[in-house]
Amino acid sequence: MTLLIASIRRAFFLALTALLTSPYTLLAADGTFNMAHYTDEHGLPQNSIKGIGQDNLGFIWLISEKGPIRYDGQGRFKTFPHLSGILKTVRLNTLSTGERPHELWARSESGEVVLLQDGKAQVLQEFPHRITSSFALRYKENTHYHLSSPTPYPGDRPSHVFVPDGAGGGFVVSSDSVLRIGNDGSITASIAFPSASPWRFNGFNGKLFYFNSTLYYVEIGSDLTITKRQITGDILQLPSGTRFDVYWNTTAHQLFIYAAESLYRLTEHANGNLTSTRILTGFNFKTNHIVSAFYHASGGQLLLGSATKGLFIFKQAQFTTLSVDDQYSKTVFYNQTPLPGGLLATDQGITFDDNGEPHFSQIVQPGEPKYGQILGPDGNLWILQTNRILVVTPSLDRVVGTKSLSATPSLAFKGDSSDYWLGTKQGTLLKYDADADTFRAAASFSSGISYIERKADGALFVGTDEGLFVFDTTKGSVLEVPFFKGKQIRSIRNESDRRYWVTTYQHGFFLYADGKATAFPLDNNHYLATAHCTLEDRNGFLWISTNKGLFKVSKRQLLHYRDDPQQAPFYFYYDKQWGFNTNEFNGGCEPCAIELPNGRFSFPSLDGLVQFDPAAITDAFPSGTLILDEIALNGKSLPVQDTIQIPQHFSRLDLKIATPFYGNPHTLHMEYLLYSKHGKPNEWLPLNGSDDQLSFNELPAGNHEIRVRMRTDIGPEAFHYTTFHLYKTPLFHETAWFIAISFVLAGLGIWFIMHSRSRLILRQNRLLVQKVNERTAALASQYEWQQRLSTSITHDIKAPLNYVVKALSNMQEIAKQQGFLPSEMEQIYLSTKNIYLYSNNLTTLAKFMLAKDQLNVTDVPLYQTAQRQIDIFQSVAISRGNTIHNRIPKGTVIQSHAEILPIIIHNLLDNAIKFTLNGEITVQAQRPAADTLSLSISDTGVGLYPEQIAYYNRINQHESTVVVEEKKIGFGLLLVKDMAHLIGAEMMIQSTLGQGTTVSFIFRQHGVS
Repeated sequence: MTLLIASIRRAFFLALTALLTSPYTLLAADGTFNMAHYTDEHGLPQNSIKGIGQDNLGFIWLISEKGPIRYDGQGRFKTFPHLSGILKTVRLNTLSTGERPHELWARSESGEVVLLQDGKAQVLQEFPHRITSSFALRYKENTHYHLSSPTPYPGDRPSHVFVPDGAGGGFVVSSDSVLRIGNDGSITASIAFPSASPWRFNGFNGKLFYFNSTLYYVEIGSDLTITKRQITGDILQLPSGTRFDVYWNTTAHQLFIYAAESLYRLTEHANGNLTSTRILTGFNFKTNHIVSAFYHASGGQLLLGSATKGLFIFKQAQFTTLSVDDQYSKTVFYNQTPLPGGLLATDQGITFDDNGEPHFSQIVQPGEPKYGQILGPDGNLWILQTNRILVVTPSLDRVVGTKSLSATPSLAFKGDSSDYWLGTKQGTLLKYDADADTFRAAASFSSGISYIERKADGALFVGTDEGLFVFDTTKGSVLEVPFFKGKQIRSIRNESDRRYWVTTYQHGFFLYADGKATAFPLDNNHYLATAHCTLEDRNGFLWISTNKGLFKVSKRQLLHYRDDPQQAPFYFYYDKQWGFNTNEFNGGCEPCAIELPNGRFSFPSLDGLVQFDPAAITDAFPSGTLILDEIALNGKSLPVQDTIQIPQHFSRLDLKIATPFYGNPHTLHMEYLLYSKHGKPNEWLPLNGSDDQLSFNELPAGNHEIRVRMRTDIGPEAFHYTTFHLYKTPLFHETAWFIAISFVLAGLGIWFIMHSRSRLILRQNRLLVQKVNERTAALASQYEWQQRLSTSITHDIKAPLNYVVKALSNMQEIAKQQGFLPSEMEQIYLSTKNIYLYSNNLTTLAKFMLAKDQLNVTDVPLYQTAQRQIDIFQSVAISRGNTIHNRIPKGTVIQSHAEILPIIIHNLLDNAIKFTLNGEITVQAQRPAADTLSLSISDTGVGLYPEQIAYYNRINQHESTVVVEEKKIGFGLLLVKDMAHLIGAEMMIQSTLGQGTTVSFIFRQHGVS
């Protein structure tokens, strides 16, 4: 779609051109308007638009001879072809309000009614309006419902015409009277009122108006009071007697008067009179067959329906383009300079006044090469040309002189100290020497200079085609800013001595502050990559021109992005639909864009200067409801319902979302997110921008939520949300019952495996217990057999040994009597006697081990028991040079076994004598507590190794984790320990290698004395 701009002198020509070619054009009168023209070539099913209204959700409806049409804005139209199978005819002729606010009724030629509500079209089974039904019953012949103006039947003269009053009631008009109809349909009053035509009556705010001129009208109140009133406002500029037509929209409660190719909107003033505001001029309603009008106040748009030429939409242009004609050489603007007297000079030698009218200079021809201009220190205009400066008066009527240059200038800049600088295409920076009236080289750069801007401390920023540099005007030094190396600088704007906004070619725009550069994200289309100029308005927004249109962004959001890159800024976008001749703006000049004395901004473009008041630019965001408009499964439409149900197998699901929005299409941002209760939500994805559609090719079974959000402001969280539900029928293995049965079966399987395993383990345990018992019984039997064998052996040895001992004793006595007793004989006797005693003890111990459950505990005199064992070993001890001491208090009695306890003392004395030479052996008893007695046998012999001590001290354990060499373990002590355990005593060994050993027994019992 193309966009044309013209003045009022070309309005008629452009209107005809728009009808034949593009849906977009512009009309200009007191202001400039954008006009979009839609026909059946742009989405309309038919070119006859007989009524326009707005429903409760904000959707605009059109009625045509092919049914209702919903207009969503941005050139999007929705038709309802399914109505052709329900209605007798889809030719709609009237559009009126229903019984509830914002309820629209479209009536067909066959009398059927279509309800237009919630963005949907539904057929009503009967015509429910109470008033019109009552009226139809009373006046059955030659009646008419007057629901809009102009009437499609201007030549008809029905006897009665029903006119709704816009407040729930109405009037019945005849050729000579007016009847008042109440809200219940009854006639409440009547009055005589002759009229030439019933079609000049219109209802408005509960009243009836009769228009007979553009200046005066008659008002009939709800009580039928007649008042003659005057129309005030813009329409008073028309001469008396101007032909006019009334356009009346009952659905929107709007009145218009069209006269002299201008449209005036009528509104009721506080004094009761109607006041008029001209909203359009230069458009011919007659030739375009306009039959309906609707003014969308919030969107600032005027919609006009034609009986034959479709829909016209007008919107006042907020941007103005200053141009002269269509010659390329005269419309391509770069540099612009405000001159004294309100003129604006351009690099084409053309100046524009405050009204935008062009003025041509006779001395500066448009075809001559020019690279900019600047007001010099002498007040004249310096125009940069090839290798020279042309000096002309500010009025451009006289050449003052020229200044020769050594290079071709690219721009001129005036510093704060009235210094003048030139940048050249060859990269030379020139400074003006006022005394010599010439420019001298100050610095040289490797590429052409594209922009110069003041920096703090008397320095200059110099932008080139290959980077950004800082030039110290005092020292003459040049320092490159590394971040911008290789980037083509288009403009630099000094916001303060700390912030500089830099634009580049192909790399976007940046903020350079405190020695740090911040690159900002590009728009979705990457148009901002070729940024030209920046200006900041009084509301804190930056305006940025590019090769593809104009952008606006909040400076606060840019600074937030600098601090937190997660907070992306929002960009407003404006293209040629807003009043430009072209989307391609120009840069590479200084200044790049300017603010005029009246506060308007002026940007150069490839086709004119684009000017506007930034404070007047309205940027509305959508605020309507999001609705699920269409559902298509595999290309076939499905009914729209609360929950979308889809089968197990499908190839494509398309969902179309709709919302009414009639503002800037680039502020309409909608995204969606698919959320499943059993899955992680996906990220927000944009809807298809061309038709606001989202599609799915595959989905898991079950319930899903489709969450849609629409931006309602520039804030990061400014969104309107809505949710739609979707259910995909699961396959048999995805159903809840299958999953439940699977879990049950899996549970049973696990139980069966565990049960079988448990039974196997129990069976193995039983077998193991059986084998252990059998082995235990065998070991017990073997042990018992061994005990009996040992007892038998010791018993059988005991008798011969006893005889040998007695014989040796007799022989010793005989030898003594004869005076011959060798020591060997005495040693043989003592050894044999010890063997006898050992076997006797062993026999006794074996007997008690076989009957250990029946051990009898008695009072044992401890001193006497120990002394008997000492007496046995006395001679052996003396032979080894040992002395045995019995230090047990006499009378000490202990509850113990009278036969096992002596064996324990015997064995310990035997060990002590065996490992002690020329030492002492002491037997003693102590009472560390009232119910505890300690019996110890100490020697001064060789002692034990530490590992032996650790091994023997394992209390009440027959196995030890202490590793000891087998040769270091004596079985005598092990036997003693077992015997002590048998009688309930605890054995403890203390020993120091080479110093002796003490073996102690702890008896815990009552009655120790």
